[in-house]
Amino acid sequence: MSRAVRALIRVVAVAMIVFCSARVATAAEDDAASLLRQGVAALREGSVNEAVELFEALADRGFVHPDASFDRALSYLGRVRAGVERPGDLGRAAAALEETLLLRADDRDAEVALELVRAEVARRRSRSGSSADVDARPTIDRAVFGFASEWTWSILAALSSLLLTAGLVLRLVAAQMADTGNGAALREVSPYEGAIHLASTITIPIGAVCLLVFAILSAGARQLRLTTSDGVVVAPEAHLLTEKGVLASKGAIPEAARVELGEQRGALVHVRWGAVEGWTQSDAVRRLARP
Repeated sequence: MSRAVRALIRVVAVAMIVFCSARVATAAEDDAASLLRQGVAALREGSVNEAVELFEALADRGFVHPDASFDRALSYLGRVRAGVERPGDLGRAAAALEETLLLRADDRDAEVALELVRAEVARRRSRSGSSADVDARPTIDRAVFGFASEWTWSILAALSSLLLTAGLVLRLVAAQMADTGNGAALREVSPYEGAIHLASTITIPIGAVCLLVFAILSAGARQLRLTTSDGVVVAPEAHLLTEKGVLASKGAIPEAARVELGEQRGALVHVRWGAVEGWTQSDAVRRLARP
């Protein structure tokens, strides 16, 4: 078989693979759109159990859209209102609303609904004698690293580097001007020498400190992005366990609480809720989908 024939066969094979992949992707999109329409229709008709199944099937297929997440929350809340609630439905509704806000941060309806869901969880816990706290303040390090994105901290670090570089350049210019004046028989002090030296004296330490701080913040934000993800408790309580799966004495994290998820080991996942952290069953929490 000649080289030309082999090359032609390869081109045809690649074209067929691309064509088939496109057909599969189109079919998957059509399937997702069909599930979304069916879920919306079931929700309008009051078939809340069917709506839950359809929206969960949509999520299982990796379909990410704020409307789908919001409607999934409505389907779970529909079960609560209809009196056919199942354990964890409020937590699953909260998780869907958190996803909606991650995908569409200015969704006021989702924000209000999430507040109402957590208020209902707090009310139920208070009636049962448990702590009514559902929200937990993040620790200082998480609050600082998460104040802005890794990209923002990196840009600020780059700008600080430019400021430091400018200060060093000004220092060199001032030094050269001083050397030139010292070498002259009758030194004429440049009116700009003092201003340049002062500018370099100010910009160098500021640039160095800002570069160090923003570099640390960028590294911390990157570490958080690579090792953690957001989640919500979708069980009546997420009991804290040791690494060996033994019940710990730190208590439990309430339903609908937003948590930080870390390493997963088998059926256990590491969670952090404010200053409380430990291991819990992975099916007690739900990872939030991101765009």
